[in-house]
Amino acid sequence: MNTNNSFKQIMEEDALMFPPPPEIEEHVLGSLQILSMMGQAMELYIPKVFEMFILTLGGTVKELDTAVKNELPEGAPDPDTESQTPGMAGTLAPNDDDLMD
Repeated sequence: MNTNNSFKQIMEEDALMFPPPPEIEEHVLGSLQILSMMGQAMELYIPKVFEMFILTLGGTVKELDTAVKNELPEGAPDPDTESQTPGMAGTLAPNDDDLMD
């Protein structure tokens, strides 16, 4: 039984008989260079555009930074201000002395 894929053979024969012109490769590479330059420009200037809008609306970038810093992080309770939840990290709830018997 023949295990060769006839469609792949036809594709390979067509590629040998009709090679793609070099102009297509140059066109594709030129398009990729333009797209990469546009991406780099967007990466560089888009954050500054948002800062410009904030400044024109009367805000400051420092206000934005401090607002982010003042938000409370999610996660473990602050040990200085909050009591631990009973049963957490070896602590017992009040009136649970009978568990120690």
